[in-house]
Amino acid sequence: MSVVQSVKSRLVKMGPRNPLVRTALWMHARQRGFHLKFSAAGIHISCGRRSMILSEQQFVQVPVMLECFDLFFSTIRVTHREGLDVLDFSEPALHHYSRRGVGFHFPSVPEDDVLDAYTKEYLPKPGDVVWDVGAHAGATAFFLSQMVGPSGLVFAFEPDESNYAYLLQNLNLHGVFNVQPVKKALSRCSGRASFNMDGTMSAGIHEFLVYSGTGRLTDVDTISIADACRELGSVPAFIKMDIEGAEVAAIEGSSDFLARHDIHFAIESSHRLGGVLTWQLLNDLFPRLGYAVESENFSGQMFTWAKRAKK
Repeated sequence: MSVVQSVKSRLVKMGPRNPLVRTALWMHARQRGFHLKFSAAGIHISCGRRSMILSEQQFVQVPVMLECFDLFFSTIRVTHREGLDVLDFSEPALHHYSRRGVGFHFPSVPEDDVLDAYTKEYLPKPGDVVWDVGAHAGATAFFLSQMVGPSGLVFAFEPDESNYAYLLQNLNLHGVFNVQPVKKALSRCSGRASFNMDGTMSAGIHEFLVYSGTGRLTDVDTISIADACRELGSVPAFIKMDIEGAEVAAIEGSSDFLARHDIHFAIESSHRLGGVLTWQLLNDLFPRLGYAVESENFSGQMFTWAKRAKK
């Protein structure tokens, strides 16, 4: 672990009310042109006439939200308060995607609308079997279900208890019948693993998180890609993946299986493992399995796309 990362980890352990933590976040925000304020209502991130509110427990997500500030304001419907455009993510709420005109209940920060990034190299088509791995509250699973249609099927993997409950709620809200929830975490192998259960998009397997301990550590069921294909009875045409650093282990754990099958991958790969970003590791890993790979920045986040290389 680098010195900088070690310092950051110590600050996280101090918690959101520690003066050093608040000062560090305030300075980080100011360097990027934002104003940060802590109040009884939560953490306020402001820029011009736009303000985003996070709960105190979401302090670890402040740097990410600074990077994605414009993305959220361009894709999530705002409310108007005292002359400001406001996105209030401090409590569970119903949020609407402005471009897509549909709303979902979320436990905290909504899923960022980056479906265009996920489908950049492969657009799921009617009849496809696809996986949404790291399904959170089900928004992306819903959009994928529309693409594959009534003859297709989406398997939505989500082990976090709170996120899973919202996933079920949203599927029921929209009457979705072609999404099958899977309450397991995709990883290197099938078994059990300690999981940081915090009801946010940053929930993940403890082993792979840069900052863990922000939620309740609970053992969850894990499954490998190969075992999931056998258990679910099919090999997907497309896998969307956002699993907070576990993506490299998931690919490595089923490398022999993947080398024999043609699956399109779209992975959010901005996570850090051992000081290296996962997109860099995936760029090295996929070609060894016979896959063509590409990684690119999209709205402040890195994405990796992979597919079987043409012979």
